Amino acid sequence: MRAPTRAARFYVYTVTIIGLAVLVRFPPTKEPGQWAAILSFTVLTFLTEAFPVNLPRENGTVSVGFAVVNAAILLFGPEAAQWVAAIGTIRAKDLMGKTPLLAVLFNRAMLSLAAFSAGKVYVMLGGVPGATGRVPVMPLIVCALTYTVINTSLIVGVVSIDEGVDPRGLWGINFRWAMPNMLALVPIAVVLAQVYYSAGIPGAMVFLVPLLLARYSFKRYIDLRDTYLETVKALTATLDAKDPCTRGHSERVAQIAVETGRMLGLNEEDIELLGYVGMLHDVGKIGIRDSVLKKPGKFTREEYAEMKMHSRLGADIISHVRLLGPGAQWVKHHHERYDGQGFPDRLRGEEIPIGARIIAAADAFDAMTSERPYKRAYTLDEARTEMLTHAGTQFDPRVVEALLAAVDKLEGRESTGKRTGR
Repeated sequence: MRAPTRAARFYVYTVTIIGLAVLVRFPPTKEPGQWAAILSFTVLTFLTEAFPVNLPRENGTVSVGFAVVNAAILLFGPEAAQWVAAIGTIRAKDLMGKTPLLAVLFNRAMLSLAAFSAGKVYVMLGGVPGATGRVPVMPLIVCALTYTVINTSLIVGVVSIDEGVDPRGLWGINFRWAMPNMLALVPIAVVLAQVYYSAGIPGAMVFLVPLLLARYSFKRYIDLRDTYLETVKALTATLDAKDPCTRGHSERVAQIAVETGRMLGLNEEDIELLGYVGMLHDVGKIGIRDSVLKKPGKFTREEYAEMKMHSRLGADIISHVRLLGPGAQWVKHHHERYDGQGFPDRLRGEEIPIGARIIAAADAFDAMTSERPYKRAYTLDEARTEMLTHAGTQFDPRVVEALLAAVDKLEGRESTGKRTGR
């Protein structure tokens, strides 16, 4: 694993210092009678953190400990809540030294800042920590939003700085789905606070069961995303089995397309979709007869017309997969040409969706540099020359420029000789 960039380390140090300074400045309580309750909520948070849910990107995780921290705000105020968030969210791997110390401290600071800020907002809007009875709705909702926004923003900040990616897209991939789920934990936090008022510490500890049920709903959502990805891989494997000559082609196209998208500054949601669609851009070939698909020589007019149907067939297949639906048009139009001479609709220039233009270029580049029974593989220099020759006619010139930069980056990242023709 590479070391973080200097800018990312500066960001982490800054957040860590500020967060730890706020922790030291504001102790959890001045009332001796509250220490046992605060400790019990810290333990409850620790137990919920023992079952985190993995996020789709960057090994990030979320947990239902947010509900416990939110309840601590309602019961004890922002000062105590920040300590519950900071100490209770320590995980077993942190204690066993499996996480770098700086990362452990950054996480403590980040979560304490989120909890402290949320608690302060709750108080500013009229919420009274420790008051029994009805909890004011608006301060409670804004409190939860504040916690979630600060927490996710600080995480997105370090990843986007370190990787140079669009923070808006990164938010969309890992955290936008989490916002409604985190807000759904707010009523649980209110009930937990009421249970504590009624049954004390034992009642609060029993509340671990519904918290774990909430965690289960988080996990099911992520599992569904993983199922989508496995479906994509299964369809790609089916295509490889149908046409072994192109084995590995779809994965390479996806890799080149993703890096090209980054070079063009696409948001992370579109880049993620490029990865999926890149793997499935030829899935419509499943519906093409083997006698046509595997024909080594030149197609007849009728055979060529049948072969051209694969882009429409592929678009129809993936349009029914909710996660991939927006990419159907990319599949449909990945054989359009920039000069308008492609198929199926003879779109030209900017009329062609940007994802389709990227996949078209990545598809052609990989085909050029791959060995096939009916042709030799181009060298990388030959393929570059060919791409530049057809920029402005077959390919979008801006996409070609980004693709060649992407290939240079990928070649520097990987060892040479992995694929015939390099």
